[in-house]
Amino acid sequence: MRGSVALALLVVVTSNCAKKMLPPSPDRFPPRLVEVDARSRVQVELIFDEDIDPARFQPESISISGLRVRGVSAGRQRSSVLVWTEPQRSENYLLRGVIWDAAGNPCRFRAGFRGSNRIDTIPPQVVAVQPVPESKGMFRSVRIAVRFSEPVDTTAPVNYLIVPRVAETLFVKSWEPSWQEFRLVCRESLPGTDFYFLLLPGIPDLENNPCRMSAWTTWTAETVFAGVRIRGRAFFNGQPVRSGVVFFNREETRALAPILADGSFAVRLRAGIYSVFAAGDTDYNGRAELISPEVRFNAEGESLELTLLPESLPRMINEYRR
Repeated sequence: MRGSVALALLVVVTSNCAKKMLPPSPDRFPPRLVEVDARSRVQVELIFDEDIDPARFQPESISISGLRVRGVSAGRQRSSVLVWTEPQRSENYLLRGVIWDAAGNPCRFRAGFRGSNRIDTIPPQVVAVQPVPESKGMFRSVRIAVRFSEPVDTTAPVNYLIVPRVAETLFVKSWEPSWQEFRLVCRESLPGTDFYFLLLPGIPDLENNPCRMSAWTTWTAETVFAGVRIRGRAFFNGQPVRSGVVFFNREETRALAPILADGSFAVRLRAGIYSVFAAGDTDYNGRAELISPEVRFNAEGESLELTLLPESLPRMINEYRR
């Protein structure tokens, strides 16, 4: 009798231990394509029955008969993918390709869809900038990255500024294969201490809608980003200037800050006396249609208000840097 009880207990304990030790069942089922939606004449959304791995998105993995695929990006939900194309016609297309789920299972799909003639009028947005503003200890192998909400026209001019000016020539620029991320890389040691980067608005998407946002960041070679935080506003005819750049000069440009859509700007810079002016870009084309008179500013004042006037001889904004 005792032997039977002991055996029963052993079976129960062994069974419980086995349950605890069982690993979770791995996902071996590939995702399935459940819907294809041509949302505009340059955008096709693929919807799957489970989450898709965005790290594996490659334009080369998807093809459409009669259309060139320009980019692939994450969709409106984790189970969808956006395919960006050259302008479609209102005709039938054959789509094929391969995509992977979060567990690494490939889905090889083939489907037809009707092209759209709906024009996309939504401008691209800046969704991420690296390094984060006021990063510290950066003086060698510096990488700047600006990511957009959708693929953009990489053949369009890219207008940007790096302060100090001498550092700008050390960076090499490139685009990510998906056409969504602009990159600048410097492999050498940077001359200087505090650095400012500004990508101007104006880069268009595939439907020629210009981006109306600046991409801006700062970093220092030191362990602390020293200085005073300055805030201010820029106005034209009593209304906020919606886009532009504020230059802080001492013989040459020492710092810069973007003017945001509400007319405000903010920046951290070393204490001291600066000659300050603003250039406003009302058309998002990188050219200054507005300019403010130069003012003498003590950074310890911490606030600044600039009034802009029409520029008699508009120039590209990067030409105003000293």
